Amino acid sequence: MGWTSQDDLINQITTNGKYDNVFSNKTLSSAGTAGHWTLIAGHPGTPAAATFAGTDLVWVDTDEAWSEGALSHGGNVTPATKHFLGAGATVVAAAGAPWYIMAIDLVGYVPLSGTNVSTTGTKTVTMTALSGSHRYPNGNGLRMFIAADTALGANAPTCIVNYLDTGGAAGATTTFTSTASLGIGQLLNTGNAANKYNPFIPLAVGDTGVSDIVSVVWAGTAHASGTVVVGLCKPLWTIPVPATGLYTKIDFLNAFPSLPRIKDGANVQFLLFQTGATTSAGTVMVDFDYGYGG
Repeated sequence: MGWTSQDDLINQITTNGKYDNVFSNKTLSSAGTAGHWTLIAGHPGTPAAATFAGTDLVWVDTDEAWSEGALSHGGNVTPATKHFLGAGATVVAAAGAPWYIMAIDLVGYVPLSGTNVSTTGTKTVTMTALSGSHRYPNGNGLRMFIAADTALGANAPTCIVNYLDTGGAAGATTTFTSTASLGIGQLLNTGNAANKYNPFIPLAVGDTGVSDIVSVVWAGTAHASGTVVVGLCKPLWTIPVPATGLYTKIDFLNAFPSLPRIKDGANVQFLLFQTGATTSAGTVMVDFDYGYGG
């Protein structure tokens, strides 16, 4: 459970200490691409840059204990429920504004490298479908994206991801066109051109989540080089940053009473949208407050 009243919340925070603040600071190691979203986990800072280690085409599950850069938010609290109380963000860069920053729970990913990126065809994934006991039962509410883990080479293939929906039925995403030569973390499916989708790849009509990633299909051409990850995540909240150096704070308790939940084991990461091409070495800072009752 959460809180039964404002008095209960104040007591849990001030008397019982069921509160903390979490801070992330990243420096962009490559310039952004206008109109694209970027997964900033692979950039240096706090936490350290993720490398998305794993065996090609094999699902890697992630949680709060992920060794590659998960933000600690106090561990499991069941039977209590943990919630965001507020969040703030700023971007300091010479170009790229305005920005949006989206918090996600990255539940896992599938790495692809070598000929699984540089050749066309169907790349079959090994993954055990998410069950009803997962923190998002049967993948309910989860969305997919494909991000550059290392810088991509030339060419812009089309791509489809085949998956199983929350009921175990086969589904396929809308076809999107990738972008050549994207930098670290940039999402292949995003952009401001035709056949681009921001920030997630559309699921089949009526589907409400993803329980299993089945395959990735590259068609038409293939990226000349680079590595990518197919990410599976739950979107949590979004903050606008209108101008460089401007700190935006969102109150999820009073001004916007949504209190988004932080599930036990959540791997909180951030996506960055840039209207223009964000300057290399730009700084992205995000913080959030959380609390729990019970």
